[in-house]
Formats: sequence, structure tokens, C-alpha cells
Amino acid sequence: MSARFGALAALALSSACATTTSVEVLPVTSAEVAVHRRPPPPGKAEKPAPLSFVADGRFAFVDGKTGAALTVDDVNARVRAHRVVVVGEQHDQLAHHEAQRRVIELAAATGPGLAVGFEMLTWDKQATLDRLNRGELDVPGFAEAVDWKKTWGFDFGLYRGIFQTSHEAGARLIALNAPKELVRALRMKGVSGLNAAEVSALPELDLGDALHRAWFEGIFRSAGHPLKAEEIDGFYRAQVLWDESMADRTARAIGEGARQVVVIAGAGHVAAGRGIPQRVERRLGGERVLTILPLTVDSESAERAIASALANADADILMIPRFEAEVVL
Repeated sequence: MSARFGALAALALSSACATTTSVEVLPVTSAEVAVHRRPPPPGKAEKPAPLSFVADGRFAFVDGKTGAALTVDDVNARVRAHRVVVVGEQHDQLAHHEAQRRVIELAAATGPGLAVGFEMLTWDKQATLDRLNRGELDVPGFAEAVDWKKTWGFDFGLYRGIFQTSHEAGARLIALNAPKELVRALRMKGVSGLNAAEVSALPELDLGDALHRAWFEGIFRSAGHPLKAEEIDGFYRAQVLWDESMADRTARAIGEGARQVVVIAGAGHVAAGRGIPQRVERRLGGERVLTILPLTVDSESAERAIASALANADADILMIPRFEAEVVL
């Protein structure tokens, strides 16, 4: 997520066309929207239990509400109980992508009908993804055909296992994100300044979430970006379009018959239910989305980092990659 915000600050926004014919901009006072927004963090969480590294000793699982240790069976049961599972990442962390791959394995083991959606790919890449879906391309061939380095920027080797596991499981792969041209147009002109074709491509937008907006503005304040209010407005519209696009494509996949969708996205689109999860829940009538967040820690930072994630209600499940010097919390 940090790389994406670096792109925002540099005014270099990253990225089949939507079929909606109009866009509804939902106000902050909308009662229906408020119902489907996740509540703010409780402000206090239990002290995390001692970490127990399972899953071949490579990961520990922590309940995001109570701090209790979870087994692989616990995680598997929760994954199976939700039609949408959103798994976050720091884009440059290989261990986070291995965590995502393992969640996909758990989801795929339930049976056919799995879809896996990617923040990294925009709608216009779906045709290339479908060639992979149909078996016309293998995973390395897909990476070349989609020009992954130019499309996303981070080394494809970080993501290869996710694509390979998904493809071998017969999952349908989905491009979730809005094209960069549409993102740029909304950022620069706002909804009222878009032409008819651009408006028709937009998903339903909720630009009135005060908690989400406060979090977003805090990113810029903490980074020291001296932006004007109208610039922040534009960047916020872009952020919301990313989140709403990914949520819309996820909900569509469920509507089109997917048994389950696993979403792969940056932590800033996932943590605390902000971004994708709450917007999927709005589209699915309040149906709960499961959130999983890998969290890289070491022996010195483990307790503090996990306690912070619990206090912020960052995810339903925290997935901790093993570190060299184990610590008893």
C-alpha cells in the first residue's frame, strides 16, 4: 500500500468496461450505507496470546478480536464459512504472498466454484486473464502477455505462486481494479465533470464515509505531503474508486455464481474493514466478509505490532510469518 500512496503523492495514479449505466454517489447521511459500514475499533483489545507457529511451522494465526491463538483448522473453518475472503499484503513481502497462496489452497479444497480477484490487474486485462482461465496461456506466458512489470511494477516472482496455485485449482481469475484513465479522470474532474461514457463506467461510489476519509487524510499528514484541500479531494475520489471497483467486481462474481471469492489486495484496502470489505458488504446486503491480514514482525516488535492491530480491529485473522528469534508474548 505504501508504494501506491507514493504514487498518489507523485500524481502518478495506477490502475472490459463496467456495464452500469449510471453512478449513485451515496451521501454520508444514508442510513442504508451506515448499516453496512463497519463500526469503529473498540479502543481496547485483549492481550495477545503466546504465538504458536503452525502450518508447517511457518505461520502463527491470531484471532483479530480476542488475540487468541488459532489453529489451521480454526482458520479453515472460518474461510469456509464466508463467501468472500479478503487477504491483505505489503506488496514487497514474499511471506505475505505465501500467506495469500495458502488461503487460496484452503478455499480451493472445498470444491469447484472458486474465484480469485486481484487488485494488481485492471478491467482491461481481463481478456488476457481469460486466456489463462481457458488454459491458452500458462502462468509464465500470462505474465509476459500482460506485461506484468509495466502493469504492476512489483516483481512477478512475488506473485507467481498465487497465480500457479489458483490456476491449478481451476479458480476463475478476475481483474478487479479500474483502468488508470478512469481513475485519473475522476481524480481531476470529479463525478460532475465526467462525460457520459466515463460516468457509465463508474461503479456505485460512497464518498461520504467520514471515518474512511479521516484515515485517508491521516496518511498524507503523517507523510508530510503539503497538498491543498482540492488535491486531497481528488486523491480521495481515486482511492474510493479503487475500493469500489474491486468491491463491485467481487460482488458481481458472487452474483454470477462463484461459490467463493478470495480477494488479493494491499493492506490499506483491507485493514480495519476499510475499503474493499465494507463496500462488498454493502453490495451483499450486509453479508459479512472475512478479512485476513499478514503481519510481519520480529521478536522485538511482535507484541507491540499485534496489540496495535488488535486495538485497531485491523482484521478478523492476523497471519504472522515465522521470525528467527521466537518470542513468548
